[in-house]
Amino acid sequence: MEEGPHYSASWKKGSSTDLKKNKKDSGKNIEPQKAAGHGQKPGNASTGGRLPDKKAPANKNVSAKRKKRKRKYPLWVRILTIVVAVIFAAVLAGLIFVLAKLGQINRAVDVEKLNPESEYFETDEPDSNLETMDPEDVTWSNSETVSGSDDVVNILLIGQDRRPGEGRARSDAMIIASINKTDKTIKLTSLMRDMYVQIPGYSDNRINAAYAFGGMETLDATIKENFDIDIDGNIEVDFSGFKDVIDSIGGIDMEIDADEIDVMNDYVRDINRQTGENTESSLVTQAGMQHLNGTQALAYSRIRYVGNGDFGRTERQRKVLMAAFDEVSNLSIPEMLSLADTVLPLLTTDMSSGDLIRLATDVLTLGISDIETHNIPEDASYRSASIRGMSVLVPDLDECRRVLQEIIYGE
Repeated sequence: MEEGPHYSASWKKGSSTDLKKNKKDSGKNIEPQKAAGHGQKPGNASTGGRLPDKKAPANKNVSAKRKKRKRKYPLWVRILTIVVAVIFAAVLAGLIFVLAKLGQINRAVDVEKLNPESEYFETDEPDSNLETMDPEDVTWSNSETVSGSDDVVNILLIGQDRRPGEGRARSDAMIIASINKTDKTIKLTSLMRDMYVQIPGYSDNRINAAYAFGGMETLDATIKENFDIDIDGNIEVDFSGFKDVIDSIGGIDMEIDADEIDVMNDYVRDINRQTGENTESSLVTQAGMQHLNGTQALAYSRIRYVGNGDFGRTERQRKVLMAAFDEVSNLSIPEMLSLADTVLPLLTTDMSSGDLIRLATDVLTLGISDIETHNIPEDASYRSASIRGMSVLVPDLDECRRVLQEIIYGE
């Protein structure tokens, strides 16, 4: 309970009791004939016949004003205040440190989109096994409903097929990473690069042309137009950066099949030529579980003409991502921060630093229990054809939308 104000009144000698005593004593020392003058009352001889003045209060100013007392807080309150201040300072310092780290990542800027009059189509060698279709033969089923959930974040991972010295190229890998904060899962869904789709502002084309024509914005719009899925953010890495990312985490473990070795080594030699390395270095010599470096992991991800063609290639890409995730998730915080210095400059994103912090927090703290892998289109939901000289997959959009929404949202 707060105390009320205190008042102080202190007097020097000259109180009413002392005054009476002085009057009595003064009468003894003054002769009667001199005791009085004209209208003058007897007084003390030492005062020249005048009555002594009353002494003014010594602390007149203090007594006239309220004294303000400082409020004393309990010891536990002061300790708690200090602890909160220290925590706040530590959080602020940590935030500044993290923001400085994230400042190393490349930011997607407004890209110059290709003039629609300059669009092009990458043709393939004629394949007599493919049905030839005219563009007008393809009709699209459009939907006005876009799926979404506050508990799911969709991040598009883009692998750009850009070689040293080249500008923006086609997206060789497109994987929707869906982080579900409710069931604590990550779902990786590959979009087949040869899918024939609608590209807003351009003619129908392979889906990987959308990135080359208009960057992340056009690719996101293409996914929304065809599959009714909103993309919350994009992270892109080109092939040379992908190789360095794998090297920076110390490589990955991967099971290599015997029929993959020769094709994989052809890609290894090609990468070595591009980077100026000895063409015969990093070759894989046997099947089984192998620890792959960046060059080998990139070569493995590019294998296409073994097994199930492009479907097998996208499956290998997802395996590499899962293996890399396992390596990173086992690192300590200091090791992750050190890794960030190497990896972040190799990435490009359109996400803000706040978005990246929230994404990293979700992935690292949710305790992800499972990573699922899928691809669109699935079997029996497309037809192979040759359109404008391109070997493409013409998807059944209604079926692809249904499957994709079930994968991501469980609808």
